[in-house]
Amino acid sequence: MLLGHRWTGLTFGLVLVFVAITGMLIAYRPYLEPIVNRDLLTVPACSERVSMDTVAANARAAHPAGKMDYIRIMPAAPGAARISALQVRIAEPEEFQHDVYVNPCTGGVLGQRDRYGGWLATIEQLHRFRFMEEGGSLITGTTALLFAIVLVSGGLYLWWPRRLRALPTAATFNPRLTGRERTLDRHKIVGLYVSLIVVSSALTGLPLAFEWYRDGVYAITGSKPEKPPRVTPAEGAKPLSMETYWQRVQALVPDAGETLIHFPSPKKPKEALDIFTVERRAPHAFARTMVYLDPYTADVAKLIPYEKANPGQKLYFWMLSWHMGQVGGQAGGLIFPMLLLVGAMGVPFLAYTGVGSYIRRKLRPKPESARLSVQVVCKRVEATDICTFELADPLGKPLPAFSAGSHIDVYIRDGMVRHYSLCNDPRETHRYLIGVLRVAESRGGSAALHDDIQEGDILEISEPRNHFPLAHGAERSLLIAGGIGVTPILCMAERLANFGADFEMHYCTRSAQRTPFRERIRQSAFADRVHFHFSDGPAEQRFNVEELVKRSARDTHLYVCGPKGFMDRVLEAALRNGWPEQRLHREYFASPVQPSADDTEFDVRIASTGKVVRVAKDQTVVAALAEHGIVIPTSCQQGVCGTCLTRVIDGDPDHRDLYQTAAEHACDDQFTPCCSRARSPVLVLDL
Repeated sequence: MLLGHRWTGLTFGLVLVFVAITGMLIAYRPYLEPIVNRDLLTVPACSERVSMDTVAANARAAHPAGKMDYIRIMPAAPGAARISALQVRIAEPEEFQHDVYVNPCTGGVLGQRDRYGGWLATIEQLHRFRFMEEGGSLITGTTALLFAIVLVSGGLYLWWPRRLRALPTAATFNPRLTGRERTLDRHKIVGLYVSLIVVSSALTGLPLAFEWYRDGVYAITGSKPEKPPRVTPAEGAKPLSMETYWQRVQALVPDAGETLIHFPSPKKPKEALDIFTVERRAPHAFARTMVYLDPYTADVAKLIPYEKANPGQKLYFWMLSWHMGQVGGQAGGLIFPMLLLVGAMGVPFLAYTGVGSYIRRKLRPKPESARLSVQVVCKRVEATDICTFELADPLGKPLPAFSAGSHIDVYIRDGMVRHYSLCNDPRETHRYLIGVLRVAESRGGSAALHDDIQEGDILEISEPRNHFPLAHGAERSLLIAGGIGVTPILCMAERLANFGADFEMHYCTRSAQRTPFRERIRQSAFADRVHFHFSDGPAEQRFNVEELVKRSARDTHLYVCGPKGFMDRVLEAALRNGWPEQRLHREYFASPVQPSADDTEFDVRIASTGKVVRVAKDQTVVAALAEHGIVIPTSCQQGVCGTCLTRVIDGDPDHRDLYQTAAEHACDDQFTPCCSRARSPVLVLDL
């Protein structure tokens, strides 16, 4: 399903984008034409009108070649200053069609053009691929079918969460994602809502492309298309005037609006004259009342008011109206084109995010290819067991820019990699600053940095990545740090202060002696926004998270970083007091998850190739895939940073990370292969 969805999008996507954009403009054509071609399509209102025969004669004089096809009469709004010109369609050899526009007040010819003359009509020609002598309808129809069947149904299948309780989360944007995952999230959510509009437009347009589809509309309703009845003309009888037919229509349908009267056909003398009219109060633009007149007597051969039309005809014409965005009367005529506009604009966005995600996946660099060499230009003891390391390019070149909340991977020794948040001002490009806490149960990373790395040493690091970004457009920010968790929070404070944002910061530590960056904060421009809370301090300055989250404004975004217990307490208090998950942002430093004795082997299938890799019970998915040449970028390898977050297409993951929220875990559509496993025998991954 994934491959079908992906390759249909990559191959037919361009055609679909083309059809969507041109279709968007066609939906607004009825409103744009009278403005763009005002003097051709409209004239000043008048009280007296010339006869239809004068109109026909003048149109024929202006364009002598071809067969007279029909006259289209458009209604005038009561009290309107301008009224529509009469359109006379002339069919020429080789299926060319020509329109002559006639002033209904004087009979004068206003101008003429080919059916697809003018840029708005040209857009319709392009939309329907009528510029091709053969196969145009096949292309548009096939594209619509592929969109409806493969792209939409496949996309919905890939989007559908494993558990129904996860539907609300799956149907909303995830602001915590970054990079390719963020692009995919936008693709899925926009696709979910846009598809409801676009697929309805695609399916209702298919009768214009495929005769079998049109016949099927009638067949499923047990109906047949109406055909002009037969008439028996008297010997030597001749067709009546066009004005006679028009007067007859007005007598039969007093509230006639748009009306199309065909000219009698010399080649079909025994066929009734085919006329349709749409009453002014019709439910949609194609709610046609069919009038069949004897062309020789103007007697009614057959009259089918729209409300008495067979079900197939009603469904067929309703589909055409829906496709054109012309349902729901006057109000619908304003709303539905806007919906089509939204749907059509969504298609290029889906193409951009879908193709962009695919390209980024293919061009994603391997971890080792993005390393930078930096020099430790300053190592400083900031507080008890905490050192800061100032890193710069050995040649003094600018370092890659970073945003608040970013971290870097530090390659220490013997394959040991640790990630640390950047805590300097994001405007600085000459250095990176990290803070490192010596951890008592260290696996070697923090101890090596504290004991072995000195000023002047060269380190290898990754370029900055951000899985803990500031939310764009937040009215107010609440920053909460616990211990060394201040590093990304401090960077955020610098950024928010730089552009004058509204925020406050709460900094919790055991004691003043164990508070890194205390002097830097006190001397900063945002010092008055920072509140220190020491565990060994007076009771009145202790951190009261319940009171804090209760008094915070409803539009505030909360950011927290620190020890897991501290963070859990903050987040639980916020949720308990009605904070939505979308306004809670967190970054964990370490995961307590350890291998379990109950771990079992399972298989991982690569969706793009079908390759199956066995994951041993004492092995991570990342390690198993690496043995087969499939590299997933990682950083923390503990499920806290989100670097390795990978899309799950099928199967039930066993989530062991701290990066995703409980709601995101419930969706089961992404997991962290550095630490998480599988509950099902097989996991199918989007790799």
